[in-house]
Amino acid sequence: MKKLPVAVFVAAFLSLLAPFCLAAADDDNAGLSINQIEPALFPPALQMSGVLYGKVRLVLSVDEQGKLADYLIIAYTQQGFAEAAVRAVKKWVYAPARVHGQARPSRADLLFTFEVGAVVSVNNLDEIYANSLLRENYAYRTYLLRELDHIPTPIQVVKPILPGGALSAGQERVVTVDFYIDEEGKVRVPAVDRDVAEDRLAAAAVSAVEQWRFEPPLRKGHPVLVQVQQDFRFVAKP
Repeated sequence: MKKLPVAVFVAAFLSLLAPFCLAAADDDNAGLSINQIEPALFPPALQMSGVLYGKVRLVLSVDEQGKLADYLIIAYTQQGFAEAAVRAVKKWVYAPARVHGQARPSRADLLFTFEVGAVVSVNNLDEIYANSLLRENYAYRTYLLRELDHIPTPIQVVKPILPGGALSAGQERVVTVDFYIDEEGKVRVPAVDRDVAEDRLAAAAVSAVEQWRFEPPLRKGHPVLVQVQQDFRFVAKP
């Protein structure tokens, strides 16, 4: 995925924890758990209009207390399906992911498949499979940077601060944050890979990105949702 061309060299402490995606569970490490107490239902209005099948992609983030922090529709075949998916996730019960036994904020990319006469299926997507779905015939979807009229212009960029003691003198590391920029230029559901989710550098990077703002991303002159990644290079002074 093409990254934003924003050079950020950071050198002190932010304590918010970075989100990450679902993963397999063990005693001390577990992905986000979702209890779907309210199933998504096929919208009667769509069925009456002759629509028999549809899909929705939704990204949600859950905080370390297990509360739904944010959700974002990133693709749908019919708006009515998106509304049904949102109604469901607002009523679900979540258990936060755990890393080394500690609860952490987490992010999940979900695919809802609606079909008349069948139970609505909900599946978690890995990144490769999720990206391939963007080639399907969605009425609304997110875009990649290469599909835009031009790279979104940042109007507010906050540099992450290197947490004290996170790196040895002269050491450096790169953290990649994945996030969405919505039609208003706001950053939505930023996340890092699970293997660095408990890392203070990742926490600092995500905390900074949450404060970024952009001019609305444009495709053919119209505001759109775009998925991007940004690398942060942390360098400790020798």
